[in-house]
Amino acid sequence: MQKCTLLGHAHLFSNPSLQLMELLRRHDAESYHHSVQSTSYFIDFCLHAQLHSFLQPIILQSILLHDIGKLLVPAELLQKSGPLTFAEKTEIEQHPELGLDLLSDYQEIEFEPALILYHHGNADGSGYPYHLRSEQLPFAVKLLRVIDSYTAMTTERTFRPKRTSRKAIIELQKHVGTTFDAYCTSLFAAYLDKRLNGKKILLHYLDYASYQK
Repeated sequence: MQKCTLLGHAHLFSNPSLQLMELLRRHDAESYHHSVQSTSYFIDFCLHAQLHSFLQPIILQSILLHDIGKLLVPAELLQKSGPLTFAEKTEIEQHPELGLDLLSDYQEIEFEPALILYHHGNADGSGYPYHLRSEQLPFAVKLLRVIDSYTAMTTERTFRPKRTSRKAIIELQKHVGTTFDAYCTSLFAAYLDKRLNGKKILLHYLDYASYQK
């Protein structure tokens, strides 16, 4: 997937949202680029699957901001290259709740709380923060969980090398029913298979540009 940017698509997001994303970029560039890439995949997939109801600005804005709580997590912790201690892992896992609290202070930002709070929910209830099971989570949240993980796996991180697209798909499928919703995983894997095999599908890349005051 080519480099994603927000240039030319800023109208999809409010200025306060773009300002928060610029703060995230300065705080932790990996989290920032991951959020942009995940948003691009979400749009591309929804266009391909003709899920146009999920392309509403409020949903896309929530997808873009899903990790904004990491602004309140120390950068040195997010960028740590070695294993995390239990306490450090617990602190990072607070970012969905931190994100919801942060966005609640911005009345001008419209967002779907579930996409911020539950994007680390697992199909079997083992996710965080509230251990909801697949049947308790909205479809868009379950889809974001799959896309979020795929994007993370196929991106170079400070603590591990990136996986190839095909290895990432295998990893998603390996954890169907535990981490990932079976239906969302099946849809996204089929979409990726068409892309990887060069079949013509709808594409919509976000052109990213840092927010300029």
